Amino acid sequence: MAVEVVLALEAELDLAEAYAWYEARRPGLGDEFLGCVEAGIEAIRRTPLLYPVVHES
Repeated sequence: MAVEVVLALEAELDLAEAYAWYEARRPGLGDEFLGCVEAGIEAIRRTPLLYPVVHES
């Protein structure tokens, strides 16, 4: 049962800030970071019942 995962604007801003921080440490590290985040989101999307609801539905 795949579902849509919606990120709050604040979460998207945090991701952008984290990406910039990692890229400042080493070029390409930000892309690795985003790849890990995307993999986690995809896991949640594919198997949502393994994860608790954090905010409303």
